[in-house]
Amino acid sequence: MNRSALRSTNMMRRLFVIAPSLIVALAVYSGAAEAAMGVTGKPKVAFFATATPGALDIEGDSSTVNVTDDGTKLAFAVPMESVHTGIDMRDDHMNNEFVEISKFPNATLTVARADLKFPTTLGETAGGTIKGTFNVHGVDVVEDVTYTLQRSKTGYRARASFKFDASQHGITIPSYLGITVDPKMNAEVTVDLIDG
Repeated sequence: MNRSALRSTNMMRRLFVIAPSLIVALAVYSGAAEAAMGVTGKPKVAFFATATPGALDIEGDSSTVNVTDDGTKLAFAVPMESVHTGIDMRDDHMNNEFVEISKFPNATLTVARADLKFPTTLGETAGGTIKGTFNVHGVDVVEDVTYTLQRSKTGYRARASFKFDASQHGITIPSYLGITVDPKMNAEVTVDLIDG
């Protein structure tokens, strides 16, 4: 066998040894990057609105967030019946007359996994502004979402905020005794995510 043929044979042997190892390594990395996530601890969700005249501030809070992870998208759903403003009558009107929770029980923010920067070192933080789809009252609207992800021992501490216009979702804007709620609102969420 000449030298050229010998080199070719040796290269083929190396490829047969390296290729399976490379495939296994890629599979492990891919699985880690796309492992389904879940929620742990006590999330914090807040919706902020103002009303005029009088510059009345309204805050609705919830500690319930459900996450769905299909490997390409993360969807964060908040049951609207879990959102409380501190006044039972206002909550009842919000849920039953305006948001119509019997038909549209959840508010959901969906983001693409590929758009997120996942930090790898414990304590490291990554983030930015990405596009997300916010669905409330059954209507999808794309919004700019500002987020950070901080690597923890079990996953990530996620924080996100975005602005939305309730009128774009077909929600009738509340007005009572001359006080009208501004349809332009803010949402904030803090949630601990665990690797699946």
